[in-house]
Amino acid sequence: MKHISELHDSNKGVSAKQIFKGSLGGNATAIQLLRNQSLKEHSSKSDALLVCIEGKVIYEDEEDNEYELYPGDYIDIKADIKHWLDSPMNSQLLLIK
Repeated sequence: MKHISELHDSNKGVSAKQIFKGSLGGNATAIQLLRNQSLKEHSSKSDALLVCIEGKVIYEDEEDNEYELYPGDYIDIKADIKHWLDSPMNSQLLLIK
């Protein structure tokens, strides 16, 4: 058994590691954001589900949505919508496409 935090370098502020790739194209990516780090504005070509596993993350998007995600919280991210993340504390996330 493994813990999601073991996938990332503990000194890297922002880290993403693919942890699953399905045979029909779906995948899951583990994301680490250390305290006071940000994942810059970006968009995805497909819809996605972002799940907070550990910590706290602030999600914002170009449609003026803003959500605080805590462990167990998740958000649906629409394709082609610019969004970004800020992390006031060490956080672990799971992105599922």
